[in-house]
Parts: sequence; structure tokens; C-alpha cells
Amino acid sequence: MRVRLFFAVAVLLVVAGCGPTRTAVEKQAAVADALAPSLVRVQYTLRYDKGDEPDAGTMELKEERPWAMGGFLVAPDEVVAPDPQVHPRFIERITVRLGDDVVPARLAGWGKRHNAVRIRLDAPLEAGVPLAFDASQKPPYLGVTYAERGATWRTTVKPFEPPVSISETGRRYRPTLRSVLVVDAEGTPVGLSVNGEIPVDDSWKGSPLDWPFYTTDERTRMLADTKKRCERALPRVTFHLRSPKRVAGGRYGGRYGGRDEIDTATEIHATGLLLEGGRILVFAELKPKVTARLESIAVHAPGGKTVPAKFVGSLATYGCLVAELEKPLVGAVALSEAPVRDVRQELLLMIDIRQHGENRTAYFNHGRFDRLNLGWRGQLYLDSLDRDQRVFAFDPAGSLVAMPLPRRQKVAVERRWSSVRPRLVPVARVRNILANLAKHTDPSNVPLSEATEQRLAWLGVILQPLGRDLARANGVAQWTNDGDSGAIVSYVYPDSPAAKAGVAAGIILLRLRAEGQVEPLEVQLQDHYDRGPFPWDRMDEMPETYYDRIPPPWQSAENSFTRALTDLGFGRRYQAEFFIDGRIVTKRFEVTPMPTHYESAGRHKAAALGLTVRDLTYEVRRYFQKAEGEPGIIVSKVEPGSKASVAGIKPYEIVTHVNARPVADVKAFAKAVATAGDELRLSVKRMMQGRVVKMRMTPESEPRP
Repeated sequence: MRVRLFFAVAVLLVVAGCGPTRTAVEKQAAVADALAPSLVRVQYTLRYDKGDEPDAGTMELKEERPWAMGGFLVAPDEVVAPDPQVHPRFIERITVRLGDDVVPARLAGWGKRHNAVRIRLDAPLEAGVPLAFDASQKPPYLGVTYAERGATWRTTVKPFEPPVSISETGRRYRPTLRSVLVVDAEGTPVGLSVNGEIPVDDSWKGSPLDWPFYTTDERTRMLADTKKRCERALPRVTFHLRSPKRVAGGRYGGRYGGRDEIDTATEIHATGLLLEGGRILVFAELKPKVTARLESIAVHAPGGKTVPAKFVGSLATYGCLVAELEKPLVGAVALSEAPVRDVRQELLLMIDIRQHGENRTAYFNHGRFDRLNLGWRGQLYLDSLDRDQRVFAFDPAGSLVAMPLPRRQKVAVERRWSSVRPRLVPVARVRNILANLAKHTDPSNVPLSEATEQRLAWLGVILQPLGRDLARANGVAQWTNDGDSGAIVSYVYPDSPAAKAGVAAGIILLRLRAEGQVEPLEVQLQDHYDRGPFPWDRMDEMPETYYDRIPPPWQSAENSFTRALTDLGFGRRYQAEFFIDGRIVTKRFEVTPMPTHYESAGRHKAAALGLTVRDLTYEVRRYFQKAEGEPGIIVSKVEPGSKASVAGIKPYEIVTHVNARPVADVKAFAKAVATAGDELRLSVKRMMQGRVVKMRMTPESEPRP
């Protein structure tokens, strides 16, 4: 009996509690009905421009339907809606829709600190009822949103009670939905929120028509001023570079031996930013091997004037470099001193520069940022990582607020992703870097002489990639992603860093961990391939045109591993993890220069013979099993149809003597040839087989004295 009585009372309490809720729902529905004539759709018909697509509304564009957002009728012929922030070149037309009534419209005003636009209608909407705001209405308030949800447009009404938030800087605000109309319990409009937050006081109340807006003429004038300013402040910059060294086998000395466009370029065009004090910041992420070939920098000022500039340094953190102008140019940009948090929601002037070789295209528009985003090492950015930002942002006064900079990748990450998206970096951070440039530049990313361009770092080992079978057989599958990374040490050079650390052939190198680099550098021989035995026995049958395509018979000194070590920077400390006798052993190293290797070896071109020779280097001597001090130089190139070619000399043969005199290096060879007289006798070895090659030094038609 008591249980029944308790259950009956509980039911009555629940029913009693549902009464007010049902009444509130009915009231909210009535508010939605009453506001329906004031809630409109702003429709943007978008288009492609010069092959580009807009940042927003792409799906709608591809599906050939308007991109729409909710708006609020604030006057018979005017609507306030969120700022689309789409460049006008992508907008074909604008219409405003209420039910079946569609009216052409145009943008007429842009909020200075509100993420909103005023849209002027060509004619009033027949069923439209403008909102009449009354800031004196008291709470409780309701929040009304009008947006497309699940393929249908919905009006949502719910209690508006945003909490108070206090940021770490002490700023107080109340977070809200974006684009929400605030009304009292009876549906009277009190205010409009478009920034995703409102102040804690009542200053947000009132009509949006009272907000400060830029007119069409004001916006046009600001963009024109920005364009004029940027013509001087953001000049085109040209880098002139030496041609990349052509390495054995017909390859160029690109990154990891590749043929990347930047790696092999002899002229690179980029955008620069004029700084106070006669310097320029150039937005070009050059890898160390490309910067090594840099010979000169030219800055192109308006009017066709070109000013030389001298390289100062590559930023270690961001993908750009600093140069010193030979003569200062007028138009250095002012860097904003306002805290980056103060520019949120503020209308900023944007320039998007697209470089096309010597030509470039610049698009000017406005934009704004609704929030800041945390990035690398907790630093703030004005954009989100999922958007590719390549714009320069100026405040209405003309000061630069943010610039597009890709963070320079660590070597470990760079091998997985070739590039990163530029992000909008606040100028305050860049100003701090420029103020202490020596601390923030990379000493290993600098121009080098032609003689030192081919410098490499080394550990002093020859590596063999693992693969799945070897990884499993050696018990390191779980440490190497089933053989995708890691390498077997097949040889250790005497007196090398590896030899001094006790590294022996047969152990497995897993990965490297460099100072200041969180992610390990996995050992992956990306450019290793099994070439099979060198075709020594077919050299006499091979057409001369194939000579340049023949890769050397030894493993090249430059590979993905040695290139990665080089890019870490000489003098950098790192740890190498080896798998030895069933356990992981860590050894400490410092990035040290490699001895002279084949590609960097001294060379001599004997034009009269059509022959180019190089000094024997450590890896070449190992391949031919020639001890240090044994005479000899190696043939690196034979010109088709030359005396050397007719005499049967082939690339990669060893010349040990000239006219029975031993030659230890190319200088001795050049001297011996110059003093040889009428006949030249070269002692040549092809692997273990030796012969003497004779060549006349005077033409047959020329009589002997």
C-alpha cells in the first residue's frame, strides 16, 4: 500500500513539473513564428576565377547551388548577416530570400569590429517585417538562430544564459553562438551577437544599425591605399644560383639525389618584405643544399629599379631569409605594436600574392579572425592549421599585423612531408627574432663556395636497407616497422666517427635522436636500389652516349642518410640507436664533415685529350682496394669522339702512370700531360687488368720538328 502511494505521488510531481516546460515550449514556438518574417537567407552564387576556387562555399559551387547563410531584416531594404569574407572575384551575384520571395542585393557595409555585413536590397521583401530592437527589455532572454541543418532551414529558440568566462589575461566575456538574435520572453529583439561572444555588461544590447561599419567607399579607399603601400613594401626578389653539380649517373645533386624543381633551379623568384634599417625579409624556404648555391640576390623596386642585396642569414624557425640591401629603398613597412589578441574580429586588409616566375598576381580583400589558435611550442597563430593562409594582414592604419610563414621543418619530419602550410604569424614574434638575428639563424644554411658546395656529413658506415625478411631474421621487426626503417651496417671506415665509437659491421642502426628535435630521425635509405654488378665486362661494347648515364660502381657518398645528417648541421650533437646482441645500445656522436668524396674531389679537364679525371677518394679507394698513398687518379668523363675515346679509355678506369711516371693526384696528372711531348703513354687499370694506352699529342697532319 505504501509503495502504491509513493508511486502515485511521484507521478503527480512529474506531471506537475511537466506543465511549465510544455508552456515554455509553446512560448518559444510562438516567438519563432512571430520572428519568421524577419529571418532571411542571404544567398551567394559563387564562381571560379582564373582556375581558382573560393575558400568557402566550394561544395555548393561544385553542386551548382547558392552558398547561403542566415540573416536578419533590420530595415525594409537592409539585412545584417555574418561577413562571408569571400573575395568579390568569386561572387557572381547576391540574393536575399524570404519564403518564395527572392530579391537581388549587394554588400553595402562591413563591420569594423563586428563579424557582420550590411546588405542592401534592390527592393523590399513583400512579406518582410524589420526587427525593432529595444535595449531596455529585461531578462530572461531567448536566443534565436536561423540556419540550415540537415538539408532544411530551421529556426531554433532556446534560453539565452551565456556563462561568464575570464581569460588568463583577465578579459571578461560571455561566450555565445555566432549569429544569434537575442529577444525577451515575448520575442522583442534586444540585441544581436555575431562574434561568438558578448561583453559582460549591457553594451551589446541595441540595434546592429548602431554598430560602426565601413562604407563601400571607405573600404575601396583602404584597399587602394594598401595596394599602393604593398607595391613598395612587398617587392619581388630574385635569387641567382649556380647550376647544381651533375653527379655520376646523370643525376643532379638535388635533395637525396632527386630532381626537385627547387633543388635544380638556377633562378628563384619570391616575395620580400622591406624592413627598417635597409634589410629585407624574403619569403622563400630554401634547403641548405639550395642556399649553398646562392650567388646573388636582386630586389626589384617599383619603376623597374633593381637593387642588389647581400645574404645575412636563414631563419632557423621559419622558412625565410634576411638580406641586406646595397642601397636602402623607400617604403619599409610599419610593424604593428598592438597585442595580437586585440585584432580578433577587427576588419583587416589582406593581400594574397601569387608568384609566377618573374610575374605575380596580387589579390586585395579584407578578412578577420574570430579567434587565436595554439601552435608549435604554444605560440599563437591567427588562423587554423586546416586552412592554407598565404596572405599578409594589415590593420586599417596600414601597419602589418601578420605574415604567412611556414615553420621550417625538422629533418625527421621533413623526410615524411616535403612541405608545410604557411600560417599567419603575428609580427610581434618576427620582430623579436629580427632583433636578435644571430641567435635565430641557421649557421648551416648559408651560401657556400663552389669548392665547398658538395660538403657532406658522415657517420663513417656503409648501410644496407633491412626489408621485411632481414628485419624478422634479425629480430628487429618490432623496432623498424617490419623493416620499413633501419639498416644493417655492412662496413665501417677506419678512423671514422663510427669506428671510434666502437660500431662494428653486422649490427643494425635503428634511428637517430638529435638535440632540440623531439621526433627521432628514422633511418630510411630512400634512394638505395640494387643495381647489380657493374658492367665492367661490357664497357667496350657500350655506346659512348651511355657513359654519362652509368652510375659509379661504388655506393655514392651522398644518400638520404648522409644528406639528413648534413641538414642537421655540423657540430650538432645526436644519439644513434643500434641493435646489438638482442638489445638497443645508444651511442653519442657529433655531426662531423665527411672527408673529400668523389663528387667533391679535385678534378682536371684535359681538353686536348677529351678527358676529365678526379682524385681518388676514400670510398673509391675502398672499392678498388687501393691503399692510401698508392698512385692513381680516376677517369670521370670521356668526351665522345675525343682522343681518349678513340684510344679506348672508359669512365671509372684508374690512370696510375703518365709516361712511366706515377701520378698521385690530378695536379700531377695535369703537369705530366703538359710536359709529355709528342706521345702520351697512360698506364690504365680496369679493375685488376692493366694496359698502356698511347696517344699522339700533335695532329697527324702537323709535321714533327
